[in-house]
Amino acid sequence: MIQVLCNRKVNATIASSITDWSNLQNFITDVWTISQPCSKMLLFCQFGGVKYNCSELFHPIITDSGMCCVFNVVTPNFVYKARGNVKCDAAKCPLPNGTVAVDWSPERGYPAVLPESYSPMHAAGTGESLGLKLMLDVERDSYYCSSTNSVGFKILLHNPLEVPNMREIGLLLSPGHETKVRIRASKTESTQHLRSLNKESRACLFEGEYVLHNYKTYTQSNCMEECFKKILLRYCGCITHYMFDIYRNASICSIYEASCVERVRLQSMVSRNGRGCANTCWPACYDLTYCPDFFITPLSASGFHTKHQLEKSKDTFYMLQNMAVVNIYFKENWYRSSKQAEYVGITEFLSNIGGVIGLFFGFSFISVAEIIFYLLLKPVRMLIILLWSKRTKSAKVRKLQNLKLFEKQSMND
Repeated sequence: MIQVLCNRKVNATIASSITDWSNLQNFITDVWTISQPCSKMLLFCQFGGVKYNCSELFHPIITDSGMCCVFNVVTPNFVYKARGNVKCDAAKCPLPNGTVAVDWSPERGYPAVLPESYSPMHAAGTGESLGLKLMLDVERDSYYCSSTNSVGFKILLHNPLEVPNMREIGLLLSPGHETKVRIRASKTESTQHLRSLNKESRACLFEGEYVLHNYKTYTQSNCMEECFKKILLRYCGCITHYMFDIYRNASICSIYEASCVERVRLQSMVSRNGRGCANTCWPACYDLTYCPDFFITPLSASGFHTKHQLEKSKDTFYMLQNMAVVNIYFKENWYRSSKQAEYVGITEFLSNIGGVIGLFFGFSFISVAEIIFYLLLKPVRMLIILLWSKRTKSAKVRKLQNLKLFEKQSMND
């Protein structure tokens, strides 16, 4: 199984004796001699100027690059739909004492009523002092293989609702260096009036417009992952070990489906001729992305042991080969938001039409009112006046006739 995970050449005779690969995920997570636990990877954690036990902030998850330690994400109870075992207890998803997990999304934001301490947590402020500070140990002597061609760490800043796509967009951190990761947040918003437009016109999706089988909230990344899973089941008849299983009878892909899995993975990423998951999964109308800027410098061995109180066994050579210090922080206490709206609404359309007509014909909307008055209201008004005049004239004639008749009768009398 280790050879399969490391893409090593496997004896087909031995591999054929394995008939059930469903325990591959447990093999990775439960046997700590296979994957480096978060408690050994993370030696020091500080967030918002407060020191934490790293096991309170980080918990392990399985990704396409192996075991990872994730920080400040929405707990699985709010991410996945109620299918299968997605309950997140204190052992699987630890939180600092007194911290309550809450539901969050880019479109809805946080709930109206929040506890005193909650997760996902807000950034305490800007700058390195109030950011996330980590000290990592790569333990390179314990390596059997790597998901890349190097020895070190991978890091990814992502939407708290998404499963990290480490293989494709993960960034590298080098041991023996201090890395400062300065974050620029970018948010995409949309006016609610866009809901009335068809999806092809706005080319984005609101919450609830595209229902995912796996996830409660739509994001393009989650949609891509689910699309890949469906294609994988259709053509290979299995799913990979790092995918969340919502299909009760789905089997885990073995070594014999490895070539099929890789072929489907690449095809799902292609966006030509209207095919591929990229054409099915549109961007969300509300989205959150993080743009990191990396600044790297070698560690100074002088005074490092005293400052961080490392074990005596970790000498200078070990430190330069294995240790890494990372500072992740926001550059500013504001972010840029791109708000999507109609390019030409009803008001703009009428304004443009009026402007064009006025330009070419000396026409204005006041002229429209005049035309309506002269073509409709004035004739009606004249007709009413005419009818009223005739009625008044008839009344006067009748009155005069009655007066003359009265005078005749008086004379006769």
